[in-house]
Amino acid sequence: MVAPWWFAPDPETAPAPTPPSEPAVPVSPAAEGEPAASTPPGAESVPATPAAAGDTPLEAMPAEQEPAALGWEVLPPLDRSPDRGQPAQDEVWGQPPLPRWQAPPAEPPPAAGWGPPGEPTRPPWQAPAGAGNAPPWSPGEQASPAQWGVTPPPTQPGWGPPPYGPGGWGAPTPPARTPGRGRGPLVAVGAAILVVVLLVVGLVAWPDRTTPPGRKVQPGKAATATAIAPQDGARRLLSARARAIIAKDKAGFLAGIDRRRTAFYASQGRLFDNLVMAPFRDFTYRLVDPYDDLATPTLRRRYAPARIYLPETEARYRFRGHDGSPVLSRFHFTFVQTSAGWRIAGQGEAKPIGVDDIEIWDGGPLRTVSTVRTLVVYHPGDKTLARRLLRAAERAYAQIAASWSDGWERKVVILVPHDQNEAERLVGTADLSKVAAVASSSIEAGAVERVLGNRIVVNTTNINTYDTLNLQVVTTHEMTHVATRKLGSGVPLFMVEGFADYAALRPIDQPLSVTRPALAKEVAQGRFKGQLPSDEDFHAADGAEAYDEASSFCLWVLSAFGSPKLQQLFHSFTGSQKPSPQLQDTRFRQVLGIPQRTAETRWAAWVQRQL
Repeated sequence: MVAPWWFAPDPETAPAPTPPSEPAVPVSPAAEGEPAASTPPGAESVPATPAAAGDTPLEAMPAEQEPAALGWEVLPPLDRSPDRGQPAQDEVWGQPPLPRWQAPPAEPPPAAGWGPPGEPTRPPWQAPAGAGNAPPWSPGEQASPAQWGVTPPPTQPGWGPPPYGPGGWGAPTPPARTPGRGRGPLVAVGAAILVVVLLVVGLVAWPDRTTPPGRKVQPGKAATATAIAPQDGARRLLSARARAIIAKDKAGFLAGIDRRRTAFYASQGRLFDNLVMAPFRDFTYRLVDPYDDLATPTLRRRYAPARIYLPETEARYRFRGHDGSPVLSRFHFTFVQTSAGWRIAGQGEAKPIGVDDIEIWDGGPLRTVSTVRTLVVYHPGDKTLARRLLRAAERAYAQIAASWSDGWERKVVILVPHDQNEAERLVGTADLSKVAAVASSSIEAGAVERVLGNRIVVNTTNINTYDTLNLQVVTTHEMTHVATRKLGSGVPLFMVEGFADYAALRPIDQPLSVTRPALAKEVAQGRFKGQLPSDEDFHAADGAEAYDEASSFCLWVLSAFGSPKLQQLFHSFTGSQKPSPQLQDTRFRQVLGIPQRTAETRWAAWVQRQL
């Protein structure tokens, strides 16, 4: 996560040069070579900026030659934003605002031709006949709108392994159920990020109509030759629902909803209107454990005398052209048996055992702007911010390539919610008031954990106030986490956060006192201990010092050992388990040839000389 994280230096000692204005991005009729007619309503596509992209691969350069840092032609001068928050695994935090430098010149107006695209006229959706006389929906139905998806039609391409990342899916292991969201933090990220993970519970499903050992059959109507088991009914409904989403078939989508639940039925119609604006490539669905029915006695009484079924469901989806691996999400539909068969009657009624994930289409209509490698999804009214983020992302690819030579998808999806409240719901965090952005990935549970997805969620309330430079640094920091995410959650935060800050700040040709003001203040006050920050230090009230210490350590390793050794040290911590102090020291000896304490002593002396 990222808070407004720049502390303003003394303007007398560090005057801010005047930055160049930000160029407009030209509009092209379509992305990825598709004809303009294929672009969905609300979608805009622009070409990747050749000069800003800077896509010369590091592999083409001599191994001993370090890529030159990007100059002020690429980035305007540093202008520090108010404060910098550091999220913990389940926390976010930051510092109170401090005075800024003088704001850079206002950005140019949007380029011509970016007006909202026209949408096809469709007749308004009408409630089904007789819905007004249906029994009222009980209070429990006002759960968040549904998310869905299932096995696409046979013509849909199947899931494939991502181009990079750990290989093999592995058989899922059955972890114990714990209350809470499916998305929890993968790694806590710093001045620009908390990587949030979606913990997917992989449970082994027993064959249909076979009761697993120790499982009592839920009370209800006895199965007969003509009766449909709830598991089969749920699968059929979800399959039809997925086909309707891909085909943009509203009638087919609503056919699976219990129309007697009028409020839920109406909310599903609105949800479909939002969903059709998302650029889905495919969408799949599965029941995590078909025989794990989460319906409580209270919920059964609410629906009585009808039979209900409430399983945990996992969804996987990809956006066309921008997702090399699927995004995972979980939610809980309530299926009810009616005279016409099984229908979906509600969602989100498994709390507190099961909490549904929220997707951006739950928040309202969608619009998109994209290049062949960057997709920004936003709501109407946020076009200007979406285009600014698109430009920043296009510049960030070259900045990341200058510091990270490992392979990654080199594609990213940025989500722009309405405000902080929606951002918190998307991330599953209680307070993002000191956070500007969150990078998220999904972890697939199994014998081999795979890190999937590549989302960045911005806190629109905060990031709307960012000038060009601060927006660029935040975007580059977040995208660095996306690029390095496959190393896993066991990497110490001094490497995770330090490297992301190092990559984002590297193009800024200013002294350490300007780029790391919290560290400069710490040294001036005699509080600098010359020890690498622990993971807990990043979660403290003075966490800005931890970020500056960690990024300056990476800068020292670069100057003393070179970029390959810095990346090798990062790689040495790959895995899902945090290293012990002894193992961490071993990694230092193996990569840098010196104990960790010796490295800290040399780094501390270097910091003192720089400041």
